Amino acid sequence: MKIVFKSDDFAELNFVREYAEGFNVGGDSQIRESVSEMDYRGMHMRTHRIYCPGMIISMMKGSLEKDLVHILESDFPYLQMHFELNTTGCLYYPNAKFEVPAEIYGGSHALLFYPALNGRLNYLKKPDSYSVEIELSLDFLRKIFNNDLEILRGFGNNIEKNHPAIMGNRSFPITLAMKHILVQIRDCKFAGALKKLFIEAKVIELLTLQIEQIHALEANIKNLKRIDIDKLHEVKALLLANVHSLHSIEELSKTAGINRTKLQEGFKQLFGTTIFAFIAGIRLEEARQQILDSGGQTSIAEIAAQSGYKNPQHFTVAFKRKFGFLPKDLKNN
Repeated sequence: MKIVFKSDDFAELNFVREYAEGFNVGGDSQIRESVSEMDYRGMHMRTHRIYCPGMIISMMKGSLEKDLVHILESDFPYLQMHFELNTTGCLYYPNAKFEVPAEIYGGSHALLFYPALNGRLNYLKKPDSYSVEIELSLDFLRKIFNNDLEILRGFGNNIEKNHPAIMGNRSFPITLAMKHILVQIRDCKFAGALKKLFIEAKVIELLTLQIEQIHALEANIKNLKRIDIDKLHEVKALLLANVHSLHSIEELSKTAGINRTKLQEGFKQLFGTTIFAFIAGIRLEEARQQILDSGGQTSIAEIAAQSGYKNPQHFTVAFKRKFGFLPKDLKNN
């Protein structure tokens, strides 16, 4: 079992990842860990991997001055829990036109399955990025659900039919509970068999939260037509591409060809947040990064103004609400 990574731009980035059958792990404790680093032409990535039977957890932290692009080919079915925590995003576009692409932007997660990987993977450029990928074997998934994947609804049916699928057909917002579990996995102090037991329990808990959230949101958007969902995705793409532009609801409604009420209510149903909260979140993330990048040379008031806040105090309150600490705390680190 293997995945071949090829780069059109840099031959030095070509490599092959080998996998044990069923993601088996040797040794008495049934757990092992590895750390690897990649440093090449403005792209630095440190990957900490934890191997347990049926799963591989990859915690990736680094800095990308340019997009990191690979062409992927695997020779086995691929199932992954994916979390883009502090990143611009990760995009996977299969070569087969009938296969659904995976577009997971910063602050989002997805549960995805492909009978085999064969396409283009793009990690979008961003300094100080952090993401977590948890690869699962199909045997592990079937074991925890007692060989009954009906609880996963359409996603489970696609797995059984060996059809490509993303649960819920898109990515979803990472919740505070999910972030807490990911921190627990990263900071686990146990060793050996106890660590294996802890990690497995946390991955199952995390998977449970993914499934529960996706099922709940799927129920909320049943009243949205496919054409309206497509239009709302167009609005989101427009906002991402022009995050510092001023957008009125009337303008967005006219551009998307969807009425004001359906735009506002549908956006919140589909993406779990209001349009203006979505824009504010992206601007705050950019502000956080700007504080880090400026090295103390840019004042908080200047960064607040660039983020669209006329009152620096309002910026500070919003920043603390989103990240849990004050802008000056980050500046002083």
